[in-house]
Amino acid sequence: MKWDNGRMKKTTVELDRLDEKLRVWKREIPDLDVPTEGIVERLQILARYFDRSMDDTLAEFELDRRAYWLIGHLRYFGPPYRRSPGQLAEEMHLSSGAMTNRLDRLEAAGLIRRLPDPNDRRGTLIEPTEAGHAAWEQSTGAQARREALIASALSEGEKEELHALLRRLMAAFPAAYETMKKHHADEEK
Repeated sequence: MKWDNGRMKKTTVELDRLDEKLRVWKREIPDLDVPTEGIVERLQILARYFDRSMDDTLAEFELDRRAYWLIGHLRYFGPPYRRSPGQLAEEMHLSSGAMTNRLDRLEAAGLIRRLPDPNDRRGTLIEPTEAGHAAWEQSTGAQARREALIASALSEGEKEELHALLRRLMAAFPAAYETMKKHHADEEK
């Protein structure tokens, strides 16, 4: 039962497998902060679920994460959607070798093209092809629809509240965490 504007409102909250694990952990670790542990575990599980959903979406459009993120990175900077390989490598925290491998694969797949840099005779610029733009837009749209369907489990007010609460949790981390390279190296195989 929950109070809603001074009146009791019946709410049903179904317990799940994580609740059972938390109950056992509380038995084994009596001073465990169950709500905090539940928040962290649920965020980690949800991150895995969203990752799997993204993998499914990208597979539908014959993209992998590396291609998706690189094209998305180019799109982030707006028209004309061009960056040098060096800029991309630095901004994406990749070695120059890893970036070259990634660019070679995307160029062979027809998703990006290399252009001469008009400001540097020896330089090149990378931009998405029409096919690259289309694949990124279609996969992004499909994933956004999947995420909206999942988020429809919450009311608009609950979504706003959860968004605000998650923002506060993110802000609780040291600022250095935001600018650190990935914990796992993102090198090409």
